[in-house]
Amino acid sequence: MTKETTLNEFNDSNALNEIHEVEEKMKISTAEIKIYIIECVKTYGMYTNDDFKKYIIQKSGKIPTKNQIAGAIAQLVDSNDISRVGRGLYSKDIESTSVNTKASSNNAKEDTLKAEIYNTLSKVEKKELVSAIGSVNVFDLNSENFEIIKKIRGLKDTIEEIKGQCK
Repeated sequence: MTKETTLNEFNDSNALNEIHEVEEKMKISTAEIKIYIIECVKTYGMYTNDDFKKYIIQKSGKIPTKNQIAGAIAQLVDSNDISRVGRGLYSKDIESTSVNTKASSNNAKEDTLKAEIYNTLSKVEKKELVSAIGSVNVFDLNSENFEIIKKIRGLKDTIEEIKGQCK
């Protein structure tokens, strides 16, 4: 072994240690995730897994996995710290979503529908519309295709407007 080889091995191990330290700082425990979720639902409303993820990232600077969030939610639902209001929708408790039980049932259905519409429109907007118009050079289009692209952009604006109403 030469002096140069030993130095390279030392540098490689230092780099690996630094990477490991960064990874350790970026990890978040289920306990931390549960604390952030409980903090998040204190504000009136209903939340999805994505809402929780954004909140956790914003508050902690750490990025939880989908499985970590799902596990923390399951534990919080089991312990009655949060309530499952609809498919993929969570709240502090069912009573906090409306004034009375009948209204709660209707509001939960409406909120679930709004969340489904919002999620569907988000998927369409991100996957379909952005890919359809994102890479199009409008200067290369004939007038007929240009009109189609204009309508698609108008559709994208309409989708954003509807999503705003669903929040």
